[in-house]
Formats: sequence, C-alpha cells, structure tokens
Amino acid sequence: MNEFSFDFAGSKMTWQYKKFAHLCDCSIFATWGNTAVNVAVLRGPAKEDSDFFPLQVEYLEKYYASGKIMSSPYNKREGFPTEEAVLKGRLIDRAIRPRFPKGLLDTVQLYVTVLSYDPQNDPLVLAFNATVAAFMASDIPFEGELSGLRISMSPEGKPYANPVDVTALSLKANETEMPMNMFVGLDKNGVTMFDADMSEVPEAMVKESLQFAKEQSEVLWKAQSEFAKQVGIAKKEGVMMEIPAVVIEKLESTYMNELLAAVSDPSKFSRKEKLMALTNKLAADFKETPEVKWYHIAGAMDKEQKKLVRAAVLEKGHRIDGRKFDEIRELSAEVSVLKRAHGSAIFKRGDTHLLSVATLASPAKSQSVEDPSGEGINHFIHEYSGMPYAYGEPGRMAYKPGRRDIGHGALGEKALERLIPSQTEFPYMIRVVSEIMTEAGSTSMGSISGASMALMDAGVPIKRPAAGISVGVIADDTFGQYHLLTDIAETEDFFGEMDFKVGGTEVGITAIQMDTKRLSIPYAVINEAIDAAKIGRTVVLDLMKKTIPEIRKTLSEFAPQIETITIDPEKIGKLIGPGGKMIKEITRMSGMDLNIHDDGTVDIFGAPAEARAHAKELIEAIFEEFKVGETYDGMILENRPFGSICKINRGDLEGKGLIHVSELADGFVKNPDDVVKPGQRVRVKVVGVDDMGRLQLSLKQVK
Repeated sequence: MNEFSFDFAGSKMTWQYKKFAHLCDCSIFATWGNTAVNVAVLRGPAKEDSDFFPLQVEYLEKYYASGKIMSSPYNKREGFPTEEAVLKGRLIDRAIRPRFPKGLLDTVQLYVTVLSYDPQNDPLVLAFNATVAAFMASDIPFEGELSGLRISMSPEGKPYANPVDVTALSLKANETEMPMNMFVGLDKNGVTMFDADMSEVPEAMVKESLQFAKEQSEVLWKAQSEFAKQVGIAKKEGVMMEIPAVVIEKLESTYMNELLAAVSDPSKFSRKEKLMALTNKLAADFKETPEVKWYHIAGAMDKEQKKLVRAAVLEKGHRIDGRKFDEIRELSAEVSVLKRAHGSAIFKRGDTHLLSVATLASPAKSQSVEDPSGEGINHFIHEYSGMPYAYGEPGRMAYKPGRRDIGHGALGEKALERLIPSQTEFPYMIRVVSEIMTEAGSTSMGSISGASMALMDAGVPIKRPAAGISVGVIADDTFGQYHLLTDIAETEDFFGEMDFKVGGTEVGITAIQMDTKRLSIPYAVINEAIDAAKIGRTVVLDLMKKTIPEIRKTLSEFAPQIETITIDPEKIGKLIGPGGKMIKEITRMSGMDLNIHDDGTVDIFGAPAEARAHAKELIEAIFEEFKVGETYDGMILENRPFGSICKINRGDLEGKGLIHVSELADGFVKNPDDVVKPGQRVRVKVVGVDDMGRLQLSLKQVK
C-alpha cells in the first residue's frame, strides 16, 4: 500500500507509507491541503536497567516549510526547537504515552517534521493523527485508535472543528477571533489528552465542545484503523519490566504496615525519609541476590504504593493522606513580600510553596518571537522555574529551562494572557516568574494563583484574578467504581489515573491541561471533573480575594512610570535620527526607554522622576525653536547694504536671521560695516518671524 486518502474537514488528508525514511519501523508522509509533515517511528534495544519507558518525541519545524529564512543575521539554520515546538512535542507525548504496554522497556522514538505549512490546515492536527496511524501500522505494540483535533467556538457559542483563523504553528489563539482554542486527544471511550486556552468560557460550553469533538473524531478513528489494516504488519512483543515475585512477596509479608505509614504521611519531607529508609531495608534483604536489581526494588515499591493509594479511596472511603475527596490542602498567601520588586506574592497549598514575581518594563523590552509561521511580539510572558532544592534533594543545576518548566510556564501564561490589559490600556511589557520553593504536587496550578496575585500587587489592571486547581481520579480497572480527588498531592499525581488541571476566574475557564496514565478517561468522568474544578477554584479565589481584595491603585515606586509628550508626527524621523542614533543617545544619557507612536505621542518609561524629566528635556531640545523676545549667541556671517546676516545658536539649536540696519544701533546707520564685521561674535534678540519663517533679529535691543 503506497497511499491512503480520506476526506476530513473539507479537505483531503493523505498518508503515504514509507515515501521517505524507509529504514524506519514506520514512516508516513502526510498531507492535508498544502500542509505536509513527515512522521518517522523507530524502535531500538530495550533499556533493561531502567524503571521507565524510554519514549522520545521530537516535533521539528522547518522555516522552509513556509518559504522563510530565519531573520537572525548570524544563524540561518534551525537549532534547538522553539518553545512552541517543544509544547507541541509534549502534547503528542502526553497523548500517546499511555497507549503503550505498561512496563515496556524498548527504546521508542518519534520524529515529526513539518515540511510544508498551509495556514488553512493545522500541521499539529495532521501530525497527531499521522503519528497514531504510524504506530498502529508499525510492529510496536500500541493501542489505537486515537484522534487529535482542534476545536473552537463561534461568537454565538457554537463549537466548530479545525479553525482556519488560528496561527497553526502556535498553541495560542487570538481572543477576539477565537474565544476557545482547544486541542483534544480522544478515543471511543474517553479523553486521553486536553490542552486548551479560552476567554472565560462557561463549563457547560466546554462540555458541549468535548461532545462535538467526539462526533468529529469518527472519521479519524476509522481512517487510522483501515490504514494499519492495509499496511498489514503484525505486532511484536517488546521487552517488559518483570519484578521478581520474591521481591513483591517480601514487601507484602514484612513491610506493608511501614509502607502504609510512610505513604500516608501528609508531610513530603518525612514521607520521603520513611520511603527511603524502607527502600534501603528491602534492598538489603536482597543484597546477596544478584538477579534482583535496584530497578526491581523501585518497581516493587511503586507497585505496592499504587495499591495502597487505590485501596484507601475505593475501599476505605478517604484519600491516602486522610483528606476527604473534595478537600483542598491548607491554603495561605501573602503579597508585597519583595520590596524592590514591582509586584510579588507567595502562594502555599500544603507542602507546595511558590513565589511569583511581576516585573514591568517599557514595550521596547517586549519579547520578539519567530517561527515558520512568522514573527511576533509578546508583551506578557510567564515563566516557571523549578530548582533542585524544591524537591528537597541535590540535583544537577540546569541554566536552560527543561521541557517540564517550559510546559508549566506556558500553561500559566495561557491561563492569564486573556486577562491582561491591552497595550492601549496599559502600555507595559509584563514578565512574571514563578519560583517553585517546594514541590509537592500541583505547582503549575499554584503558579496561576501566585502570578495572578503578583500582577494585582504590581498594579496591572487585569480583568479578574484567576486561580488554578487540579482534579485527579482513582478508579478500578473498568471505572465501575471511582472517586474524583480535588487538589491532588504528589503521591496522588504519581499513582493516580489522571491529572486534570483547570485555570479560570469566577466567570469561566481560561485554560485546561489534562493527561492520564490510562488509555483514556470516560467522557462522563471528565464532565464531572470540570464541575469539581469549578468548586475547588472558587475556594482558592476566595483566599486570594482576602489576601489582596483589589488591584493596587498605583504602581510601585520602583516600577517604571510613564510620562508622555507629543511631537509633530512629521518630525518623528528627527527624533529617531539616522540608524536610531538620536533615540539611542537619549536612552543612554537618561537611562529611560522611549516608545514612539505614529500619532507623535512619545512615552517615556523609567524611574526615578528626575531621569524622566531629563529625557523629556533632551527630547524637547531636539525640537526647540527660537522664541520671539529671547536673546541668543550669534556670529555675523556677512554685511549687506540693508543689514547683517547673523547665525545664532543655543546648544544644538541653530538658525540664521537678518539684523536690519535699523536694529544694528541707536540712530542712523549708513553702513553695517561701521557697527559689526563678518566673523564677529554678538548677542542678539529675536524680535519677529516673517511670513516665510525667517528670523528678524536686533542688536540694539540687547545693548
């Protein structure tokens, strides 16, 4: 089989088997309209000394895909993927990872390369579905079918699929054109992955959109299944992690009470100590058994902890740390904790502690971004920073953000960006950094709350505060019995079935991200989780309102203030100067940033007030004009029968004018040479300007 085509969303989608990369286990050259991607799947030797599935997903965007060359004058070759490309890779990873057998140790790699970019057909939708088809058609064990599609919402509140008004290579959407930008991964039984940003959309509309997405997925599920059937490659079992039965037996017969006490401890610090001590005991029991490896010990500990977490919920009716199913860990918050920062907030939820710091700057400091779809400017960014100390253990310091930090930062940014004022209303560049001080679950949701309060503390006029909450689920194998858990802690995240993260305001949802360890979570359970998140979010918002009831009326004394002056729009070029020389010099001399608008408005950004005043003086000096009644230094250029031509100046201000013979001296002057000579320095007064704009000067009035 060389080619497989089907109609999807008004265009033909085509998958060509091994058109390129024929040495791979499976590759698909996929097209949809003028969009083209190549999906390559590889399987390598098992990492038998590992306790995790070594899956690697790479999403690669090529600038030639849209007929562009990188704008950098130094580098034209694509290097490290953009943050947007990293997010798309994470999105696919989160969706497909649960579809492989539990305990698989084979090395599996996926490479998605965007080769041609058509804004009318989203390459992420094409890549996602071709990826699933490629794994289903390979010999790698994989549970299909799984659709991936983008859903938006009309101004009337009706969902529709695969919008063409989104920048296809960006996960962000335009608020005015697209109130909802939702990407979901679905199978026939439920949801595998959720990634969305939206404009305070009510919960009911999100549920309706999810049902609509399910209906639109039928054609994709059918196509994936038929493609794999036509390729006709049989599956081959992989190397699986097998924990020796003797290890499980020893743990269950000797240490279960200790394990229960450890995993039930709500304090992360003491829980870690107890689990480490127990792990060491179990390892010591098999010190003389060479066939028992460290990863067998770790695997046994994880397996038994999962059993205990599930038993607490399904059999005993409470969570492993003793909380009720809808109970949120102890909350506290504080603002204005950093006096020199423009805005700051501490947010604590149980052992999860974080510090969010907001910084304001002029729009000139805004972030320039570029990808194959074009160039743009970010006036608001949110960054998530998790250092090794947050986990309470030594670790390698990374000076570049990892994929997890990038993903969590982007989630917080999506939850807040539609609440940020426009540049017209608040002409600042805004950067918020959420520093994770202690990691104990749901830090990404905590960063939404902390960042929101930091923005309010900085005086940023956001529409409303936003908060984040995570909802998990513990279920039996068939979801015949299950319980939702509001505000999942670290243990519940690791051993639970789902992490459903929702950010939003009192009005509606602004962001959702969801992943699961199951093949999928039933649609009905997801709908319940949406409702549970609203209740939990309201509790957090109440705490935030008590901490900072309203947005600060004034900016911090250390934040850059704005002073505005107006110049003639036709003289903007004079202020900028050749090659920006003049404006750069003003910035250097005053330390202030300038933002020039087309209407001649000039914003002066900075602190303190004295520096802004200095910048204003420098600007005014450029456009200073000679004023009637004021005196200036001058030099006689030449004498004529009717008077003397004189050059005058003050600083950089220069001009020429006429001293009429009647204004050279008191009384009658027959010859100007009798009074002044060319090259002579004089002090003159401007007495008028004629109809042609020429200066009229007087020497005698100064004397």
